[in-house]
Amino acid sequence: MKILLATDGSESARATVDCLLSFPFPDNSEVTVLTVIDRNVFKHEDLNSRNSEQQDALKETEKILQEAAEELLAQEAARLREAGWSESSELRVGYPAEEIVRVAERLGSDCIVVGSHGMSGIKRFLLGSVSDHVLQYAHCSVLIVKKHDVHCAGTGEPLRMLLTYDDSEPARRAVDFCASLPLGDQTEVTALTVLPLVTMYRQDIRQRLSWLWQEKKKQALAALEGVAKKIAHTTAHVETQLREAPDVSDEILHAATELNSDLIVLGHKGKGAIKTFLLGSTTSRIAHHANCSVLAIRNY
Repeated sequence: MKILLATDGSESARATVDCLLSFPFPDNSEVTVLTVIDRNVFKHEDLNSRNSEQQDALKETEKILQEAAEELLAQEAARLREAGWSESSELRVGYPAEEIVRVAERLGSDCIVVGSHGMSGIKRFLLGSVSDHVLQYAHCSVLIVKKHDVHCAGTGEPLRMLLTYDDSEPARRAVDFCASLPLGDQTEVTALTVLPLVTMYRQDIRQRLSWLWQEKKKQALAALEGVAKKIAHTTAHVETQLREAPDVSDEILHAATELNSDLIVLGHKGKGAIKTFLLGSTTSRIAHHANCSVLAIRNY
């Protein structure tokens, strides 16, 4: 598996490296460490209007940033080598999210691992975060690591994984991906299906009583059992849950909190830009609001 690890030296990025080192990726995986110097730092359209002292200061700033980025790449590459990983590194100048997506596509990466800085409120809504943009535009799977995720950092505690399933093609790809991982006996997996209820005018009552809904529940339970059997060879700790709720995204987030999940795994349908902006996707909402790490599977 080809993995692209994006890092900027922040606390969140350090947690991301820790997670990668302990995550059960296949043994033959290769990782490329990428850091991006933000192009905004080098915007000097009015450079000629500055005096020589100001120009020298800007050039010195560029040199310092370049050296710091190179040192960061060397440090992270060394950590990976010591852990037995096959690694390489890249330094780019540009807009971070764009460069991460571009490099991943050029390298043919199977998964991008990126940290979430936890931006919240109005600022996050207006500007978005690097991880939000990478999730939306990447051609491959994306693992967003939350900095408060302690179990992914290798504490010896079991990894608690919440695998969401809705019997769609992206969900089946997510199951296949999990089935391919060497999860080990310490990993606890809960396969979850949430059936959406229509609550307007208390339609949920009629919906639950209908024979069609009961049949749908039987089919969902059977599908979950199939999921459990498919990944049972990777870990002995597999459970299933079927829930009913008016909002699928909210229920998945509630389940992750109740189960104290370390990681939510789900298939990414990859909606178009306009529809994503107006409505958002289940994957984007969960990645945006989850308290734990999120692995969105695409094109596995």
